[in-house]
Amino acid sequence: MRAVIAMLRGEEFEERCGETEKLARTAGYDILKTFSQAAKPRARFLLGQGKVREIEEFVQQEGVELVVLENYLTSRQVMSLEGEFRVPVIDKFDLILNVFEKHAQSREAKLQIELARLKRKLPYIKMFTGRRVREDHPGFGSSGEYIINSTIAAIHKRIKKIDDKLEKFDKRVEAQGKRRREKSMVVSLVGYTNVGKTTILNRLTNAKKPVRDELFTTLSPKAASVYLGDRKVIINDTLGFIRNLPHELIYAFRATLEEVVNSDLLLLILDVSEPLAEFNRKCEICEKTLVKIGANSVPTIYVLNKADLIENVRKEKLINGIVLSAKFGQGFTELRAKIEGTLT
Repeated sequence: MRAVIAMLRGEEFEERCGETEKLARTAGYDILKTFSQAAKPRARFLLGQGKVREIEEFVQQEGVELVVLENYLTSRQVMSLEGEFRVPVIDKFDLILNVFEKHAQSREAKLQIELARLKRKLPYIKMFTGRRVREDHPGFGSSGEYIINSTIAAIHKRIKKIDDKLEKFDKRVEAQGKRRREKSMVVSLVGYTNVGKTTILNRLTNAKKPVRDELFTTLSPKAASVYLGDRKVIINDTLGFIRNLPHELIYAFRATLEEVVNSDLLLLILDVSEPLAEFNRKCEICEKTLVKIGANSVPTIYVLNKADLIENVRKEKLINGIVLSAKFGQGFTELRAKIEGTLT
């Protein structure tokens, strides 16, 4: 699908831009151009009128099929922009969900995505349905109100049905986790998306979980066991974090993230090859996300992965962590010893 990205400039502009482009390509979009504007958010379009005209002209000339906003939009802003561009418009929330949808395999993950999408899109659906009814039924009146209300009622019914199913799933996951913790210690891998968590899981446990160089490939926990000394340890690979991870997604994947909260130990994985400023920001994002989900009190070992991509680790990055290369298996003897010593 031919797409363009639009965004407001500001703090961390280059990082945000690169991250959005990678998300879009992971979702399968062909990005033709990125538009940006150094302006305060506007109420109607978020962007200024001149930038909207510029994007509209490009969309029509180049046959663009989708416009992606890096910023989060209100339902009214989405509708206003779609009215100008005459193609679908999505924001970062929708983009992340589209990537999730691409990688969802379990029934529960698909339900979690549908729930997050329905709850977020409810105001948009209500406005869109109202506009269509007014266009198709001039004069509107009681019949139009009935169409709108019945549509919204059907969505609320679906949301309730999914909530009930996921509540049963949450209870099942909680019971399974409790049984696991009674028999063994649990270590969860956490960190920014696409930082190498699954590769580290495979190295620690000799598992053969599929690894892809894409964002958010792990939606449901991947687990494997290993004996460290005479102790059996379950290693969990979990949902990756990202800048401004929406609260709705945290709620939708609460059962997955609950595994993190109930762990005996966390391995916070960081990409040591990234520039210092980006490394520090992503470390801070991960730490704040752990606070947000209530896992900040769990003992944590910092793991600095991808050391094979640099010659030396700058001392500013040596945050009492284990430096390793998951790709080449370097540093794992020290990591296993650190895990064993921490769990003792």
